[in-house]
Amino acid sequence: MRQLLTAILRFLLRHALQFALFIVILLAGRLLLAEWRAYSAGSEAVAVLRLAADGADHHGAGLAAAATVRVNALQTASHTAIAARLAQVQAQLTALRARQQASLFTLPLPDANTLARHAQEEAARRVEIEVLAQEARYLTALQAAISGEDARHTLARLHAEHVGAYAALQNNLRQRRQLEAQHPLAARLPGSDAYAQLSQLEAQGQRLRDINLQAYQAWAAQRARTGDAAHAAHPAPFAIDEQALRGALAPVQKAIAAGEGQLARNWIGRWRAPVMNVAPTAALLVLSAILLPAAIKAFFYFVLAPVASRLPPLSIARELQVAGSSLPLPPHGESRISAVSQGLLLQPGQQMLIHPEYLQSSPVSTHKRTQWLLDWRFPFTSLAAGMVALTRLHSDEEACVTISASDDPLLEVAVVRLPAGSALVFQPRGLVGLVCDSNQPLAISSHWRLGSLHAWLTLQLRFIVFRGPVTLLVRGCRGVRLERAGQGRSISQSATLGFTTDVLYSTMRSETFIPYLRGQQALLNDRFDGDNGVYLYEETPRHGKQPGKAGSWFEGFTDAILKVFGI
Repeated sequence: MRQLLTAILRFLLRHALQFALFIVILLAGRLLLAEWRAYSAGSEAVAVLRLAADGADHHGAGLAAAATVRVNALQTASHTAIAARLAQVQAQLTALRARQQASLFTLPLPDANTLARHAQEEAARRVEIEVLAQEARYLTALQAAISGEDARHTLARLHAEHVGAYAALQNNLRQRRQLEAQHPLAARLPGSDAYAQLSQLEAQGQRLRDINLQAYQAWAAQRARTGDAAHAAHPAPFAIDEQALRGALAPVQKAIAAGEGQLARNWIGRWRAPVMNVAPTAALLVLSAILLPAAIKAFFYFVLAPVASRLPPLSIARELQVAGSSLPLPPHGESRISAVSQGLLLQPGQQMLIHPEYLQSSPVSTHKRTQWLLDWRFPFTSLAAGMVALTRLHSDEEACVTISASDDPLLEVAVVRLPAGSALVFQPRGLVGLVCDSNQPLAISSHWRLGSLHAWLTLQLRFIVFRGPVTLLVRGCRGVRLERAGQGRSISQSATLGFTTDVLYSTMRSETFIPYLRGQQALLNDRFDGDNGVYLYEETPRHGKQPGKAGSWFEGFTDAILKVFGI
């Protein structure tokens, strides 16, 4: 019952968490989609407005130039021509203002399709209205100036007429006074010639007095009608007010600023500019990360590897000044020397150092103790190879000990016996134990080869040599093989466990470039030459080969470091 309730609770909890996770994912996706749609719509609207503003600027410049030429051509035109053009401009303004859309550039902005259809047309209309308004104001001023000039001419003409009428009236008065002075009596006697002349002059004077009064009244009336228009100055040549023309697009610029403000508040807009600024650098780095390793690998494969292949092989026995003797080989046609388990006879006077997990069975009479390091002269090598906390066995009588890889079903164990005087270059990573004489120190030595290109290209700068008599207990994935070098054998470096010192050791380039470029093969393979030399390798190497795991790069790095130290 308890297990049933536990299973039900786990089932409900798992699906409740899934339900909550789906809600969070859907809400986050909806918010992200809304932000993206808002950003896309705002970006499109701002782009349309910018295009409309730029188009209106160019259109306004063309209209301003045409209006300047057209209006300045009317400077010397008649009052009738100016009035006709002014009426035409006012009619155009009325028609344009009737079609003007006041709410097109106000928030909230319409959708991008509506803006695309109307924004450019509306911006151009606003510019055209401003140009025509400036032209209408100038034509009105020009008309007023011309009207004032005509009024001044009329006033001057009427004044001249009044002056002429007044002068004629004064002349008539002067003639009458002269006649009366010459004929004081005759001028008063009816029927006399002087009286007739005086009557004629009086009648003429009355007529001149009426003409003078009419001329004065006409001049006074014209002066009253002219007023300030008589003093209106002729305007300067027409020029477009650029500031006012830019002000006609103020709603467009305001809408652009508002749209940019909305984009700035959108988190996609806030991150887009910084990301786009560093995107070229990031792309260059990614391209370098892709091409640089390929270029380095191509240089190693086509330049350094052929050079190393042409170098003379390295004779460990000669270079490291150790004796070279071969190991006993298995029967002809048999190179496999490993098995799932191995039995060894431990003689009195011998001791066995072995990993505890490889010790499958042993007689009860054997003495066991813990030995912390394989060899205290090589603490780092012992630690790096995992040869720590070993079990040391010895027996007072012959004892049969069985060893086996109990922690990994793919591992097999091999027994490699080194007779006295023999030497084996060996990588301690494959060592699980050894059997040696109890009263003799373990014969291990290390040798650096810093002057060899083979060593640098393979990163194996240090060789560890085991000297007999000693029996090595070696592990290998899927088995361990021991083969004669003969006239030349090639093997993957990751599989090599060791080789005798009389082997001529060198490297050769892998046969194909593409597998090396893809990391499926190493750059160099180990090559062994020598009729009497033998080499030891595991069938399926696994160390440092765990693609797809997060720690594979670190394991590869540590494997390279250990390889430098010959481990």
